[in-house]
Amino acid sequence: MIAYKIAAFVLIGIGAIINYGAKPIVKKMKLDEKMTAAEAEEFSEDELSEYKFTKATVRVKVTGLLLMLPGIFLMFYAFR
Repeated sequence: MIAYKIAAFVLIGIGAIINYGAKPIVKKMKLDEKMTAAEAEEFSEDELSEYKFTKATVRVKVTGLLLMLPGIFLMFYAFR
């Protein structure tokens, strides 16, 4: 049971770090340049770059949340 608790805290910690550090992760890895924006045809160049940055940030935050979620469920199981 102690291994479940440790694994839960590790997963929650990693997910939280990814979630709270989403903007520096996007800037460092230049993920906004890799985003496609076919649905944003009427944006200007500045608005398009801001849209791509926001889209990349949201994707990183969702990834962090999906990493954190199993840790939360594991914590519920380990501490019942």
